[in-house]
Amino acid sequence: MITLSTTDTIVTIDESLGGEICQIEFDGEPLLAYGGWEAPVAVSRSRSYGDAKLDWLSEYQGGWQLLVPNAGAACTVDGVPLPFHGEWSRTHVDLVDVSSSAVTMRAGTRLPFVVERRVEIVDDPVRLRVVTTIENVAADRRPFVWSEHPAFEVSPGDRIDLPAGTVLDAADPAATATWPNGLATVPADRPLESVHYLPDRPAGWAALRRAHVGVALVWDLDAFPHMWLWRELGSTGFPFYGRTSIVALEPAGSWPGDGLASAIDRGQAHWLDGGARRQTSMTIIPFRSVERAVVRADHDGTIGFE
Repeated sequence: MITLSTTDTIVTIDESLGGEICQIEFDGEPLLAYGGWEAPVAVSRSRSYGDAKLDWLSEYQGGWQLLVPNAGAACTVDGVPLPFHGEWSRTHVDLVDVSSSAVTMRAGTRLPFVVERRVEIVDDPVRLRVVTTIENVAADRRPFVWSEHPAFEVSPGDRIDLPAGTVLDAADPAATATWPNGLATVPADRPLESVHYLPDRPAGWAALRRAHVGVALVWDLDAFPHMWLWRELGSTGFPFYGRTSIVALEPAGSWPGDGLASAIDRGQAHWLDGGARRQTSMTIIPFRSVERAVVRADHDGTIGFE
């Protein structure tokens, strides 16, 4: 584990799992959900479950992952099998640079891409800035999708703030709603598991207001024009077994979560010419003023309230 820290903030990162951000602690308050379970056994400590999704989930404790060059279902592209949620999130990264408040990590993928990711705590105001660069090391043009996958610990009554827009239920694609709706409040009902898609976001921000501390997310809309909203509240299935209370607010380059091959067919994949690079950033901003709804957030740490 790598630990970054400043006066108010501690960030822990697992270099063996694609630089996964395990926890962000602000003024003693953990922001992310993280289980720390011994069971189920992780595939890296045993052997394959015989299913790409179960293998990925066996390592899942919560936290924040980068999904690239695939997000969602396993698929095959250019004859190469890509696992569920992409292999970068399960790759042992190389450390390029480490300081007390920042780390830069780098690793390749199954497709001809090299990914570099810098995680840095920034002060005044306090925020976590993550900058990701993907480089096509092939000679010709290649496709990819990417998504950010931060999962937050929640309690009944916590509130989600988002710009208005369309909401689609993954379990019933014909069911269309408009935000804000019933999803804006974390329910007390258990067990509950759901995935919703919010396509074509009007602005790249979201916020979660919990009882004692809130968190705002800011992302680049040209890289992540969509968002996935995943709720995992006491689900009894693998690997959660009733132990989780998670809301994941996931900026995404494509939707639904059916993988890169389908995104290519829909025209949603990103493409990079041979030797080209693309960079994007995401910012996490903790805040204490949780009574009023968030109506705006920016990479510089500015948050606008109702």
